[in-house]
Amino acid sequence: MTMVLRPPSGASAVLGALLLGGRQATAFYLPGVNPQSFAEGDPVKLKVNKMTSQKTLMPVDYYRLPFCQPEGGPKMDNENLGEFLSGDRIESTPYRLQMKTEMFCEQVCITNLGRAEQKGVSPNKVVRAIRKNYHNNWIVDNLSSASKMEDDKTITTRYWQGFPVGFVATDTHKAYVYNHVNLEIQYHKVETEVDKYRIVRFTVEPFSIKHDFEPAEDDDDDDKTADDDAEPRFRVADIQNPIRSCDRHASEKKHTTYDMVYGRSREPQIASGKVLFTYDVTWKENKELHWASRWDVYLSMDDAIPAKVHWLSIANSLVIVFVLTAMIAAILVRNLRRDYARYNKLATDEEKAEDLEEFGWKLVHADVFRPPTTRPMLFCVFVGSGAQLCTSAFFAIALSAVGFLSPARRGSLMIAVLVLYMLCGALAGYVSSRLYKSFRGRAWQMCTLFTATLFPGTVVGVFLFFNIILAFFHSSGSVPFVDVIIVLAMWCCVSIPLVFLGAYFGYKADAISYPTVTSTIARAIPEPTLMLNPYLAMALAGMVPFAAAYVELFFIMTSLWMDQFYYVFGFTLIVYLILLITCAEVTVLLCYYQLCGENHRWWWFSFFTAGSTAFYMFVYSAFWFKSLEASKMMITYMLYFGYMFLISYAMFLVTGMVGAMSCLWFTRKIFGSIKVD
Repeated sequence: MTMVLRPPSGASAVLGALLLGGRQATAFYLPGVNPQSFAEGDPVKLKVNKMTSQKTLMPVDYYRLPFCQPEGGPKMDNENLGEFLSGDRIESTPYRLQMKTEMFCEQVCITNLGRAEQKGVSPNKVVRAIRKNYHNNWIVDNLSSASKMEDDKTITTRYWQGFPVGFVATDTHKAYVYNHVNLEIQYHKVETEVDKYRIVRFTVEPFSIKHDFEPAEDDDDDDKTADDDAEPRFRVADIQNPIRSCDRHASEKKHTTYDMVYGRSREPQIASGKVLFTYDVTWKENKELHWASRWDVYLSMDDAIPAKVHWLSIANSLVIVFVLTAMIAAILVRNLRRDYARYNKLATDEEKAEDLEEFGWKLVHADVFRPPTTRPMLFCVFVGSGAQLCTSAFFAIALSAVGFLSPARRGSLMIAVLVLYMLCGALAGYVSSRLYKSFRGRAWQMCTLFTATLFPGTVVGVFLFFNIILAFFHSSGSVPFVDVIIVLAMWCCVSIPLVFLGAYFGYKADAISYPTVTSTIARAIPEPTLMLNPYLAMALAGMVPFAAAYVELFFIMTSLWMDQFYYVFGFTLIVYLILLITCAEVTVLLCYYQLCGENHRWWWFSFFTAGSTAFYMFVYSAFWFKSLEASKMMITYMLYFGYMFLISYAMFLVTGMVGAMSCLWFTRKIFGSIKVD
């Protein structure tokens, strides 16, 4: 189901979601997200969000640059915690829009962008932002702006990343600012209300126009335009060389066009000195597009990535699963049937007399359920944390796939992931405590405390470290202190108590029963052959699950780091399940061969075998980083690889937990099916 990401923003169930996973559908909105209707002439607010850049990965507040500000200063418009955690900083603007009111070269303000570019002199803020490829992200009626870029031959419209602050000329290598925008707003007439309209699309086409101007004596020009019924224009300057749309004395008003701006070899506006900012507003009725479907083009990115690509990714993953399943059916099932027949066969008198030596996995029946000799508590903590992450990710993806998390509510996905993760803390405590109890561990308080703090503590530590650095760089990505306190309070007052609550019921429950009795003395493990070397298996096993998911991972990475929308969570749900199934199958198969080689230390082996998928994802992210064309700033590398480490760490826990639990089920099943003396 194609519905909305953003990464920095997480992950997140029914058969219908799987069936809808690959096709485009109309966006689904929660009842709480009500459409806003406008009458003709009603004011329409234009807001600005953070500026983003693929090169630096550091979002910046819009008014960090010397742009025009509204009277009384900009006012924040963020609504929820998820917006702050995502780095959104939505603020008011001085742009005045009215429903169905055409505007021609309206003036906003005159602002000084700073000193001109010179060799050996540090450039001004605007020039630095342009050279770092920062983009504006404007909003009208909670709808993000599309960008329309035009040249002599083509017109390109993009529904992601906003529009650039300016451009660097290929001939002069100087930075020029976009100081004029054409705001094209499409609307649809409300069928259930009289003379009411709803906004269904918002497009910005930026231009760089060098206005030669003189400041006006006052800001309010009461002169009427050629149309006597037109509203008085807001004027801050008298333009000496107006293009046709800016000519106050023109007999016929026309909107700014590409030919009008660049047709007579007019120079663009260099990003320095005093600059006049202007804008046009065009209103167009769209009878085909309804309000409920207005997000579809954003979420599909105007079919920039066809659904066929996602289906090919699914097909690739399914082929891997089918081949792997066939291998297990051909190798594992056949071998197990032969083993069962041999182990359960009644020995004849001649065989008893010869005392034939047994071989295979039955030999380790007295050691197979022996607790891990290395860090058993840490193993329980990892498995419990993995269960928490796996479950919360599944529900977050499933809720997004069925459309429960609306793209119109910014930050809703971030809040959902946060809340689901904390609520699943009870599961983490229960799983780790039951496993630790089966290991006959006694320091259950310490085990529970580590389960509640190890992974989230690492995440919070890295988050706070980067938050301080981003605050030092004055980035809007830094979360305000109050919101940091709220997140810490949720962790300490909700998540940790739930982990202890789950651990309480886990320790109260009966211990996990095993079909064989563990001996006092551990059996010696013979030297493995090269093909049965456990370290080699752990290193290479992760390639198979990674291959089943890497295509969809590419789209997720693109959305996370390139400011693109991602809401094809139906595909994500399918790939997520395929990933878990593949991890389980690969681990069970390799665990069987380790048991046949009389290696009974399978606990950590199973965890690292499936968990190695995360290693391949981190290596892949290092190669993918080149596509960002990132700047040489150290903070960019720290942010990218720091957060990718956390994502890989989380995947390590999820896939490792799946591998360990699959092998636990497998070993209990096969050893419970044979006769042991």
